[in-house]
This record gives sequence, C-alpha cells and structure tokens, in this order.
Amino acid sequence: MKKLLSPLFLGIAALALFTVSCSKSEDAPVYDAEGQFKTDSTLLKNYVDSKYPNAQYDSEKGIWYEILAEGTGNYQYKIVDTLNAKLFKVQPTVKYTGRLLNGSIFDQTETDKTASFEILTNTGYYYPFESTIIPAWTFAFAPKKIGDLKLGGLTEKGLQKGSKIHIMVPSKWGYANRAMGKIPANSPLDFVIEVVDIK
Repeated sequence: MKKLLSPLFLGIAALALFTVSCSKSEDAPVYDAEGQFKTDSTLLKNYVDSKYPNAQYDSEKGIWYEILAEGTGNYQYKIVDTLNAKLFKVQPTVKYTGRLLNGSIFDQTETDKTASFEILTNTGYYYPFESTIIPAWTFAFAPKKIGDLKLGGLTEKGLQKGSKIHIMVPSKWGYANRAMGKIPANSPLDFVIEVVDIK
C-alpha cells in the first residue's frame, strides 16, 4: 500500500504545482498592440506639437518625420530576388542619435565615428518579416516603392548619401513590448540619422 501512495501523492503534488503555475501565467497581462499604438500615437502627437511643428506625418504607419537634408547621391534601390523571397537590401554607413521621448539618449555613434550595417528584409509591406534592424529604420531608408512593389518608405527615392532624417516612431516599429538595454518596453523612439555612404 505504501508503494501505491507515494506515486499517487507525487502525481497530485505535480498536478497542484502545474495548476498554480498555469493560473499565474493566465493572470499575466496580454500585450495589446492596437491599444499601445493608440497610446503611442497620442504621446508622439503631443511630443511633435511641442517640439517639432514642421514634422510631416505618415498616417499609414503613425511615423512623424522631418527631412533635414535631401542628400546628393543618386543611389538606385533594388530588390534582390532569391529562391525563397524577394528581399530589400541596402548597406548604409551612418551617424545617428537615438532618444526616448523624455530626451535621454539611449544610443549614438561616437564623435568622428560611423556605424555600418546591412538592412535585409522581406518585402512584405507594412511589417518586415525577416529584418536585421528595427522596422522604423527600414521605412526611413526604403523608397515608397520600387517598380510596382510598394515598400512603404517615407520618401520617394529613399535616403541617399548625404541625407539626414529625423524620425519619431511608435513602439510598434521599434522594440514593441520588449525592453532593450536602456529602452523600456513600449517606448516610442526618436532618431536622427545622417547617411554618410550607401551601397
């Protein structure tokens, strides 16, 4: 009889622990992307109205932006066609500053230094499915379209060498509900990006 009670007791204890752990995860708040986007939109509108009255608004994505310099380059953006997908690909070298709406800098290039990286993303419009960088930067660099393919970029030709852009974006196009270093979860972001080179 003792041999039968031990496994039964262990089974009941395991079931009780499983029930408690499940009830805790069910109580955890569910991320409300649409609600957060509305909250971010209000925060950004107030931020822009008080500091950047000349900013333009992309109503499809909820991004505010200012073109600070057009740039002198004539880079031709293109789509890379692979076996599995059509990809938007570009390799910029930049100087940048990233801020939270409270003005604190969370990242920036050092004085007299630049950052180089590759933006490689699936061309699925509105949210880059396989991106090497946050969607906000993809929308900043990409042209509105290439041929008949709509990319949703903020400018007609995309950023060029010498371009400088100021973008203020909802958390949806940044890190969403994930905290990242000095960036709290659900943070709208403010970037100034200067294109030193592009290839």
